[in-house]
Amino acid sequence: MKIKWCGNSYFIIEKDDIKIAIDPHDGYSLNLKPCYVNADYIIITHNHYDHNAVEVSYGDKTKEIIKNFIGKKKIDSINLEFYEMAHDKNEGKVFGMVKTFKLIIDDIKIVNLSDIGVRFNKLIKDIFYPVDILMIPVGGVTTINYLEAIEYIENLKPKIVFPMHYWIKGSTLPYDSIEKFINSINYKKILINSNEVNINLNALHDDVEILILKYE
Repeated sequence: MKIKWCGNSYFIIEKDDIKIAIDPHDGYSLNLKPCYVNADYIIITHNHYDHNAVEVSYGDKTKEIIKNFIGKKKIDSINLEFYEMAHDKNEGKVFGMVKTFKLIIDDIKIVNLSDIGVRFNKLIKDIFYPVDILMIPVGGVTTINYLEAIEYIENLKPKIVFPMHYWIKGSTLPYDSIEKFINSINYKKILINSNEVNINLNALHDDVEILILKYE
């Protein structure tokens, strides 16, 4: 399985020639580069401009755009479960709601927390624990911050963590930098000199590893 990060919260997951684009941005609106892909499926967790640029991921292979969905769903051999959660600490009254989700491939559970804004709590643990791969915002301002993200990681104990939704050089979004997160967490940190990485689903470690992909 290959995971590619295109900055902000835009990920592309590829498995067995199936490409899933998650929360694509158009690049230009954030002063970043666009990241085009002909995805089989496009997941939009909420309708904010830095998450809903369907046009950069849409092509002749696209079978479905998944948005505003809550509950269980199957796409090809992949199982999905969507849950609605608040984008802020005021029950969504400030920034609205987002769809967090589990994505299960070959019994490996990937959890994407979108732009979640609420502190870790028992309900979140009941829904998501255990986790194999966690995609989590760390930039604060409109989401949980890096310290709150660490609380999630310590309780969910994923094998691999992909931090997302943090400030990138040149970006117009005023989020915290990744350095605050890196300098505050005690788990093993691996800096990947690429914006994509191959994950061996049969060789995941029990200990938490933080994979920081390079924005390109």
